[in-house]
Order: sequence, then structure tokens, then C-alpha cells
Amino acid sequence: MINIAICDDIEEELEIISHYVSKKLKELNISFKISSFSEGQDLIDHISSAKELEDIIFLDIYMKFSNGIDIARKIREFDKECKIIFVSSSKDYAIDSYDVSAFYYILKPVNEEKLSNVIKIAIEALNKENKQIIIKNRKGTYRIYYKDILYAESKARVVNIYLKSGEVISFYSKLDDFIQSLEDERFFKCHKSFLVNMNHILKIENANIFIGNDTTIPISSSNIVAIKERYYNYLLEEM
Repeated sequence: MINIAICDDIEEELEIISHYVSKKLKELNISFKISSFSEGQDLIDHISSAKELEDIIFLDIYMKFSNGIDIARKIREFDKECKIIFVSSSKDYAIDSYDVSAFYYILKPVNEEKLSNVIKIAIEALNKENKQIIIKNRKGTYRIYYKDILYAESKARVVNIYLKSGEVISFYSKLDDFIQSLEDERFFKCHKSFLVNMNHILKIENANIFIGNDTTIPISSSNIVAIKERYYNYLLEEM
């Protein structure tokens, strides 16, 4: 089920967004729950005390008692992953929205076709983030989310999966077999012994890939140009 919060101090706008969101999710045959708020602080109180996090938040910027950007900053203290979609009557805060990792910025009056498209894109992003693989080794069985994988290294027929948490999961396999089991475009083999998640690449420089945990991964000398081009194209597709 998708949890959605909508915050707007104009009741008519709140109802319009809620109607469009409900209509689109029903078309997509997705179960959902919508929570509506007329003030930013009420949304903050809900998020800080709720047992479940919101997946998507539609947030007005100009509200009587608060500013949506400030509310988003507080939301990020509780939740780094939710999709924040700003809905505003002005473009003035479009650049500021990047500071809180906004997913989208929609101008009022809200257009149903535009909003429906944004919802679809957000759902696709959530589905991608929720992809997972089950790994078994002598110690047990592990459910690993793709988004948590930084990279994998193969040594003597053992694949070591390095996660954002710092944990390393090891199991017997060929690296190529592991890549095939993932079936996801964000992963690619940059070296005979390394697989990288492109979402965690900070930069590619010379013959090295720099990952977000201060790790440097080598690139096969014969594939440097092709790998740089693939990463560049992936970034363009994700924009």
C-alpha cells in the first residue's frame, strides 16, 4: 500500500489534489491511504508520531502559518527517502526545492494530466527503490534492497556485497551469475572482479570509480570509454 500525505491550507486545492491522486492510483490498481493536512505543523506532528512513513507528500509552499520549504526541511529530519512534491502558485522556490531533495515541483492551478503523470513517475521510482534480492549463505538468509547495494566484489568464487550500512554479505557465486540475477540497469560490471551500483557513484576519474563511502573501484583499462559513456547516459535517463 502507498501512503500519501497532502498539505495545503486552501481546502479547495486540498480536495482537488486528493481527487486527482485517488483517481490515478485507482486507474493503476494500487492500494493507497491519503492523509490530508491544512497546516504544515500538523503534517510534521503526524510524521513524527506515525508508525508508518509517508511514501509521497504533496506540499504547498505558501501557507498561512508556514513555508513549505521549511516544513520539508523538518520532514527530512525524520525521513530521507519519501517523495516530496511541491505544489505552488509561484516558481520562486523551485531552486530552493533542490536543497530538500524534492522529487517534483508543480505549478498551480493543478492540471490533472500533469499531476497524473507525476504520480506515475513517483510510483515507478518507489517500485524501483523497493526492488530486492534474497541471498543465502551458511549464516542465514538475507533480504537485500537494491538501493542499499554500493558495489560487489568477487574473490575466489565468493561474491562480497557491500551495503550502505557498512555490512558485507558474502556467498558462493560467480559475479556474472549475480549480475544476471539482479536484472537491473543501475548495476554494471566495471572490472572483472567488481560490480557497481551507479546510484552511488560520486565521480569517475581516470581509471577509477569513486563510491559514496570513500571507496575507490578500478575500471578495466579496455572499458574506460564505454563505462564513462554508460554512466553518462544513465544520469541523463534519471534526470
